[in-house]
Amino acid sequence: MRQRIVTGVLAGAFYLALLWIGSFPFALLATAIAVISYLELAEMNKLRAYSPEVMIGALAVAVIVIGAMFSLSSFHDIWLKLFALLALLFVSAAVVTRNRISFAHSAYLFLSVFYISIPFYLLVRIRLDSLILVLFVQIIIWSTDSGAYFVGRKFGKNKLAPYISPNKTREGSIGAVLVAVLIAIIYRLIVGGAFLGTWPALIGITLLISIFGQLGDLTESAIKRFYGVKDSGSILPGHGGLLDRFDSLIFVLPMLYILGLIG
Repeated sequence: MRQRIVTGVLAGAFYLALLWIGSFPFALLATAIAVISYLELAEMNKLRAYSPEVMIGALAVAVIVIGAMFSLSSFHDIWLKLFALLALLFVSAAVVTRNRISFAHSAYLFLSVFYISIPFYLLVRIRLDSLILVLFVQIIIWSTDSGAYFVGRKFGKNKLAPYISPNKTREGSIGAVLVAVLIAIIYRLIVGGAFLGTWPALIGITLLISIFGQLGDLTESAIKRFYGVKDSGSILPGHGGLLDRFDSLIFVLPMLYILGLIG
């Protein structure tokens, strides 16, 4: 537990410091986190991190995330071209590698590139637009995680998804949402003004972040259970991998974008 706390404090402080600085320092950090998360996802499926096909995907992830620093107009066409290029590269991998890489593995890597890169691309974009907004999203996600853990330990009796994550409870999930709403109210009172519009709008957005954050956590738990691994990696002592720490954010940001709440 001590190692977990020390790692959490140091890693959290470093992340928040670069989040506060913003610009290229934070974009580089987001790119590094995205690439490592992608590599962790690849290794779950027994794909070697330094194999050519995995490295192609890692390069694509890096290009997409760091591309958030440039104007959308100049980067727009690159998305479609990159999408098409990756599709051709991955589906032809079976030929180049003499069937060492199957179509299933190629499809897995192709999906992994966009599953990981798009959320971190959005993370860099919203940091460029508003520090207050990106801090809010991050704090609500952390509040949800903490609320689920402590409320679940104290009051948890009914399993939420026993075949995916046996330790999670319905009571913890409900407590997580309530804690998130409380923190959102406090956050708005601190920053002042009409942050995120009306109070009902604030509560509604908070509910979306908390619920989709938990869904992202469960999704990654399902992936890990399918591939028979406990943690996505070991880069953070006591915490596992980076994918374990950012699984909620990976789900939340695309959903907020789809709903038109961030852009």
